[in-house]
Amino acid sequence: MKIALLLQRFFITTLVVFLISINISGVYGQCSGDQKSLLLKLKNSLTFDSSLSTKLVRWDQNADCCQWPGVSCDQEGHVLVLEVDDETISSGFENSASLFDLKYLEKLNLAYNYLYSIQIPTEIYKLTNLTYLNLSYAGFVGQIPMELSRLTKLVFLDLSSIKLKLDSPDLKTLVGNLSNLRELYLNGVNISLKGSDWCSALSSSLPQLTVLSMIGCDISGPLDPALVNLRFLEIIHLDYNMLSTVVPEFLANFTKLTTLSLSKCNLRGVFPSKIFQIPTLQELDLYDNENLTGILPEFPRDGLLRDVDLSYTSFTGSLPDSIFNLTTLTRIDIRACNFSGHIPLTVENLTNLSYLDLSFNSFTGLIPLFHKAKKLYYIDLSHNNLTGPLSFAHFEGLLDLGYLKLEKNSISGTVPSFLLSLPSLQVLQLQNNHFSGELHEFVNASSSILETLDLSNNHLNGSIPRSIFKLKRLSELILLSNSFGGSISIEMIKGLPRLTVLDLSYNNLRIDVQDSNSTSFPFPQLRVLRLAFCKLQKFPDLKNQSRMSELDLSVNNIQGEIPRWIWRVGNEDLFHLNLSYNLLDSLEKPYPISTTLKIIDLHSNRIKGDPPVLSTSLVYFSLANNRFTGSIPFTICNLDQLLILDMSNNALNNKIPPCLFQKVDYFKVLNLGRNNLSGSIPDTFPLSCSLQILDLSSNNLEGKVPRSLERCAFLKVLDVGKNKIRDTFPCMLSKLPSLHVLVLRSNKFNGNLQCPIANQTWSRLQIVDISSNNFRGALIPQYFSNWEGMMQSSNPKPEHEYLNVEHLSIYYQARVTLTLKGWEMEIVNILEVFTSIDFSNNNLQGEIPDVLGDLKSLYLLNLSYNALMGRIPKALGKLAQLGSLDLSVNQLSGRIPDELVGLTFLSFLNLSFNQLSGRIPRGNQLQTFSADSFEGNTGLCDFPLKKTCSDTKVNGLSRPSSHSEHEIDEKYISFALGSFACFGIVTWLLLYSQRYNELAS
Repeated sequence: MKIALLLQRFFITTLVVFLISINISGVYGQCSGDQKSLLLKLKNSLTFDSSLSTKLVRWDQNADCCQWPGVSCDQEGHVLVLEVDDETISSGFENSASLFDLKYLEKLNLAYNYLYSIQIPTEIYKLTNLTYLNLSYAGFVGQIPMELSRLTKLVFLDLSSIKLKLDSPDLKTLVGNLSNLRELYLNGVNISLKGSDWCSALSSSLPQLTVLSMIGCDISGPLDPALVNLRFLEIIHLDYNMLSTVVPEFLANFTKLTTLSLSKCNLRGVFPSKIFQIPTLQELDLYDNENLTGILPEFPRDGLLRDVDLSYTSFTGSLPDSIFNLTTLTRIDIRACNFSGHIPLTVENLTNLSYLDLSFNSFTGLIPLFHKAKKLYYIDLSHNNLTGPLSFAHFEGLLDLGYLKLEKNSISGTVPSFLLSLPSLQVLQLQNNHFSGELHEFVNASSSILETLDLSNNHLNGSIPRSIFKLKRLSELILLSNSFGGSISIEMIKGLPRLTVLDLSYNNLRIDVQDSNSTSFPFPQLRVLRLAFCKLQKFPDLKNQSRMSELDLSVNNIQGEIPRWIWRVGNEDLFHLNLSYNLLDSLEKPYPISTTLKIIDLHSNRIKGDPPVLSTSLVYFSLANNRFTGSIPFTICNLDQLLILDMSNNALNNKIPPCLFQKVDYFKVLNLGRNNLSGSIPDTFPLSCSLQILDLSSNNLEGKVPRSLERCAFLKVLDVGKNKIRDTFPCMLSKLPSLHVLVLRSNKFNGNLQCPIANQTWSRLQIVDISSNNFRGALIPQYFSNWEGMMQSSNPKPEHEYLNVEHLSIYYQARVTLTLKGWEMEIVNILEVFTSIDFSNNNLQGEIPDVLGDLKSLYLLNLSYNALMGRIPKALGKLAQLGSLDLSVNQLSGRIPDELVGLTFLSFLNLSFNQLSGRIPRGNQLQTFSADSFEGNTGLCDFPLKKTCSDTKVNGLSRPSSHSEHEIDEKYISFALGSFACFGIVTWLLLYSQRYNELAS
C-alpha cells in the first residue's frame, strides 16, 4: 500500500510540474507590442520576392512575432535573434531605422541576399548587444565601416564577400576592440596586407580566436610567428592567397588545430611533416601548390585525420602503410603528385573511407583490395603503372561504389562482368589499359544506374554484350580502339534513351544504318557521335538530331555527295564535323554551312569542283587530298578565327591570295603544298606572326624566300621544296629559335652555305633537306656546331614527342616528304628525336667535317651526288642511331673506316662511285649490304664484292696489293691483338693469384 501511495504521489507531482512548465512556456517569449511593431515596419521597408521567400512572407501580424520564422525572443518578449538570410532581399536595410531600434538583438543574419550596390549601414553600431553578425554574400559593397569595431560583444563575425574591402579602416582598426571574437570570416574581402601586418593585427587583438577564414583576401606572406599567440585556433582557412612562402614549423604548435587549409597559395619549400602529426588535426588541404614538396610521415594509430588533399603538389616518396591505420579517414586526394612505389594491397582499417584519388602518380604493382572499405564511393587510380588483373575480391561488398576510374594503367586480364552489376556504380572508366578477351553479359542491367562506360583503347574482342543496350540511364558509351566484332544495327541503341555520347570507332564492327530514318533514329539527346572505321556504306539519317555538337564518320566507305542537311545537324550546336577518309565525290548545293562550325575535316576523299564558301567561325579547315580545282577563294581571308588551313594535295592553281600571308598573326598552320599554285611568296609576314607550320611545297612558286619570315618566331616547320625559287641560302632562318624542319629541296638555290656564325642558333633543328639545288663551296665545321637538336642521345617517347600543333581539341600532325633509303616517302608522324640531313645533288666540295660525328641522334645522312673529297671521317662511327648513310657519287678516297662496323642500326648504305680503296671492313653489319652499295670504287675488295684482296710481300711484310704501303695485313693485326690478349690474361691471373694468397694468409 505504501509503495502504491508513493507512486501515486510521484505521478501527481510530475503532472503538476509538467502543467506548470507548459503554462510558463506559454508565457515565455510572448512578443511585446513595440518589438512586433518594429518587425512589421522592417518587413514593410524591405523589397523581396514573396514567391521565393520562406520567412518574411509568413510574418503574420495576427500571430505572436516570437513564433515567426527567423525570429526568437527572450522571456520578456524582446527580440534576440533575427535571421532573414536567403530571402531575396534587394533593398530596405539601408534606411530601416526599425532594424537598429531592436536594441536587445544578439544575433543578426542577413547572409545570401541581393543587396547589390548598397553599403553596410553605419547605424549598425547601435546594436550593441550583438554577439553574432553574419553579412556574408548579402550583396553589400564598398568599404567596411569602422562602426563595426564598436560591436565589442561580438563572438562571431562573417563579412565574406567579393564586393567588400578593408582599406580605411584597415584590418587592425576593425578587430582592435573585438577581443571576445572567436570566429572571424573575411573570405573574398580585399585586405591587401603583407604577412607581418595582418598576422600582428590578429594576434594582438583576438586572443580567444578559434576560427580564422580569410580565403582570397589578397594577403601575402610570410606567415609571422606572432600567430602563435592565437593559441586557441582550431580552424585556419587561407586558401587562394599569394602567400608565396614556405610553411613554417610553428604551425605544428597549434595543439587544438583541427583544420588547416592552404590551397592555391603558391607555397614552396618542404612541408613540415610534424604538422601531419598534430593529434587533433582532422582536415589538411594543400591543393595546387606545385612548388611545395614533402613526404608523408608515419601516422599514429589514434590519429584523427579524416580529409587529406595534397593534389597538384610535388610531394614525393611512397604511401606509408601506417596511413591505413587511420580509421577516421574519409577522403584521400593525392592526384598529380610525385608519389611512387606500391600501394598497400589492403585497406583493412579504412572502414570510413569514401573518397580515394591517387591518380597521375607513378604507383606500380597490383591494384589494392578494397573489400574492407565498405563505404568507398569514389576510387580513382588512373594514370599510374599498375598491373595485374581485376577480380571479384578487389571490390567485394562495395555496395556504395559510384565512381571507379582505372584509366591509363597496365591492367590486364578480362573486364569482370560483376563490375557492371554494382548497384551504385555511375561511372566506370577502364580506358587505356591492357584488358583483353571478351566482355561477357551481366545481370541486373535494367536496374543499373550506370551513366558512363569507357572501355576504349584496350584489346577487347568478341561481340558487344546485349546487356549494355539495356542500361537505361547510360549517357556515355565509349568503346573505341578495341577489337569488338560483329554487326550492330543502329536501331539496337533505342534501349539507351539517355545516351548523349556514343563512340564505337576503330573496332571491327559493321554498323548497319539501313533502317535509320528521321522519325525513328533513337538518340534525341545525342551530343557526340563517333563511328569512324565502322564500315558505313551511307550516311545515317541525322536530320532530326537537335543537340549534336560533334559528328565523326571518318574512315568509312560512304560514297556519293555530301548532303546539304549535314551542315545543319544539331540546330546550330554542331561545331566538329569529320568526314575524312571516305569515297565522297561532291557537295550537294547549296551548302548552308552552320556559323557555329569550328572544325571541318573533309580530307582524303575524291571531292571535285571549287572549294566551298566557308562560315565565319571556322578554326580548323582541311580539304587536303581531294580533287579540288580552281583558285583559292578570297573569302578565306574573312575567317578571323581560322588557325589551321590545309588545302594540300589538290589541283588548285593561280596565285595564293596575298591576304593569307597578312593574316598569319593568328594562323598556326598554313599548308598549301602539292598543288599547281604560281606566283611568288609575298614578303609581308607581320611582326606578330604566329605560324608554326608553313608548307608550300610541290607548286610552281618563284621568286625568293621572304626575309620577313624571320618574324615568325614560333615556326617549327618550313617546307618550300619542289618549286622554282631562285635564291641564295636564307641565312635569316638560322635565327628562328623553334625551327625543327627546314626543306628547300628541288629548287634553284645557289651560292655557298656560309652564314654569319654569330647569327646561327639552330638549337632545335632536326630535319634539314637542301638537296637538288646548286649550292656550292665547302662544308664548314662551325656550320654544324650549333645543331643541338641533333646532339642529344635519342630516347623516344612517342606519346609526348611528336612534332605537331595542338589547340584545345585540335591536333594537327606535321608531315614532310624525305628521301629515305633511296626512296621518296612522306613522313606523317614526326618524332622530335628523328633527325635527318640531306645535302645531296648539289655541288658541295671539300672534306666531310669530323663534327658530324657529334650529331649523336642523327638517323639519316645523305651527301651523295656532290664533289666531296678526302677520307670518310672515322667520327661517323659515333653515330650510333644512324639508319641510312648515302655518300655515293663523290670523290672520296682512302679506306672505309673500321669504325663503321659498329653502326648496328644501319639498314641502308651507299658508298658507290667514289675512289675508295682497300679491304671492306669485316663485321656483322657491312657484310649485310649488297655489292651495289660499293660498286664504282675500283680499289675496293673483299666481300660482298667479287674482287678478292691478293697478298704481296713488301719489306718482309704481307700486304694486300690493292692497299697503300702504310696498311698492315689483318693477319698480323690479329696476331698482335691475340698476343696482347694472352699477355693480359696471364698477367691478370698472376696478379689475382698473388692477391688471393695475401688475403688467404
